[in-house]
Amino acid sequence: MGGSASSSGKGDQTGSKTEDHLTSKKMTKSVPVSKQLSSIKALARGSDLEKAIATAVLVFYNSAGPDGRVSKGDAREILLTQFQTFTRGQESKPKYRETMTDLSEDGGRRIAMEEFMLFILGLTVTSDLLAEIQGVRMQ
Repeated sequence: MGGSASSSGKGDQTGSKTEDHLTSKKMTKSVPVSKQLSSIKALARGSDLEKAIATAVLVFYNSAGPDGRVSKGDAREILLTQFQTFTRGQESKPKYRETMTDLSEDGGRRIAMEEFMLFILGLTVTSDLLAEIQGVRMQ
């Protein structure tokens, strides 16, 4: 799925480099997100929503560089690996294609956490999983 953005060999090499880059970052920042969350005293009594947002922020910043940003290519890989339940089966949806195309084009451009969160929000509201989540509330 990660190599589908480009059919040329060059695109596949770039995807591999991105995965290697993310893997090396994960190795240097090996503290699990759950442990990072538990170390934030203000969240000890935080709501589920606050903890969910804090988790998304930690996932982002664990991949961010010293400038507090990630490349669009890294953002794409984060979504493909950390948001796969929401994105699975969405390949034919215009919002999914638009987001993944945007993240594939100029993949080296760096984005801030706010822009990354907008990508997550956009994919969430168009996901088929949203209907299932809404159905749970009604049970």
